Amino acid sequence: MDAQSVLFIALAVAVVALVVVLSVALLSIHRNVDRITKRLDESLRQFEMTAEDVRKTNAAFREVLSEVERGVSNVTHFTEGVRALRGTVDVATRVFDHALSPALVSTASALAGLKAATSHILDRFVRKEERK
Repeated sequence: MDAQSVLFIALAVAVVALVVVLSVALLSIHRNVDRITKRLDESLRQFEMTAEDVRKTNAAFREVLSEVERGVSNVTHFTEGVRALRGTVDVATRVFDHALSPALVSTASALAGLKAATSHILDRFVRKEERK
């Protein structure tokens, strides 16, 4: 064998070794890319599920906010009704203060006087009967 044939055989062996090393390296890179792809797919699925949960929460929050707005509207309507009723209540209070209250006091005084008179008359009759 001459030197040139040995050189070609050595180069062929080196090329085969280089191809094997490159194949192993590329296979390792391919596995890593597959793992990264799977993790990325899983992360995207998690992100989609989180986005869907956020959408559902947002819809529920909007529903609650709508109910709160209706409640505020009802309170406003009720407050306006109370303000309208306040004038009527003020008039009724004035009537009670100026007319009904003195009449009730007079009636109570008359009943107290009637009770005292009845009690006095009964005491006199009972005493007369006891003396006899």
